[in-house]
Amino acid sequence: MSSQSESAFALLAPGVQRQLYAMKWPALRPIQVDAIRAWFTTSKHLLLMAETAGGKTEAAFLPVLSSISAEPADSVRAVYVGPLKALINDQFARLEELCTHLELPVHRWHGDVGQAKKDALVRDPSGVLLITPESLESLLINRTAYLPRLFGGLRAVVIDELHAFLDGERGTHLSSLLARLRRYRGANEAPWRMLGLSATIGDPDIARRYLAPDDPTAVEPIADAPGQTELRMRVHGYDGQELMRDTDTGQEDPEDDDNADSNELLVLRAIAEDLVEHCRGSANLVFANAKGDIELLADLANQACRNAGLPEQFLVHHGSLSREVREDTEAQMKAGGARTTICSSTLE
Repeated sequence: MSSQSESAFALLAPGVQRQLYAMKWPALRPIQVDAIRAWFTTSKHLLLMAETAGGKTEAAFLPVLSSISAEPADSVRAVYVGPLKALINDQFARLEELCTHLELPVHRWHGDVGQAKKDALVRDPSGVLLITPESLESLLINRTAYLPRLFGGLRAVVIDELHAFLDGERGTHLSSLLARLRRYRGANEAPWRMLGLSATIGDPDIARRYLAPDDPTAVEPIADAPGQTELRMRVHGYDGQELMRDTDTGQEDPEDDDNADSNELLVLRAIAEDLVEHCRGSANLVFANAKGDIELLADLANQACRNAGLPEQFLVHHGSLSREVREDTEAQMKAGGARTTICSSTLE
């Protein structure tokens, strides 16, 4: 471990240090070193920018968890806002692991979380809360009497995938929710600190203004060294009429509704066969343009796998599926192996 990494590591709470040892971390990444130092030596908000899997989550939460670990358990101390349930589920497991040696509970709050767990948090607020903007609004509306106790001692707000909130109604909505949340800060409590996480910030100044509209200079941008990411693109085109001729189905009337349905199915089947050809043996996410095509594409791709004597490798994920199906898909993808999930923006 380098001297810089060692000095940053020394600033962390003993319980966090113990867990990093248990996880066999050889060293802290540069963005984590910089974030830990900035958190403990300044009062600034932080904008953390690094590639996907670049250690942004730990860069935010190693110092946050360390600073709130000794706080009394009478309020939620840190709020993590994520745009997707699947992202919250993933981060929930990571934060629970980091809190193994801390008496610091981690809570989820979204549409798939049972009411009993939500009621328990309201009765006994503490630790870290992971929540979507929509669920935060519901909480502000439906649990108004409990909000001063829930958030009176809030110390940090972490916004993941910050780029998703910098433009459009959802970003304005979240800014409004955070403004409403500030009303419930305890009279003697210092303002909480903001941490924004993103892999794709085009203009950091825009992100700084979002995190601290009154004083963007109060936000310290911390960027990891850019990697050598390679972007590859392949374009396929599909002509339903041409596919019909290739399958010797005859020259049906192109205006016929049944013929149009056949064209669409042939196109989807051709796409599914190409997905099997190019995705087999590796892990992939495939985003379908229409939710109605997701399950059909997965069925056709798995059929193509069977026809080729291959194991079925295609899963599905979209918002209309049951919680159990979505979480099973997420678990299979995180477990590694050759799996491809055809999905909507729920995994974006």
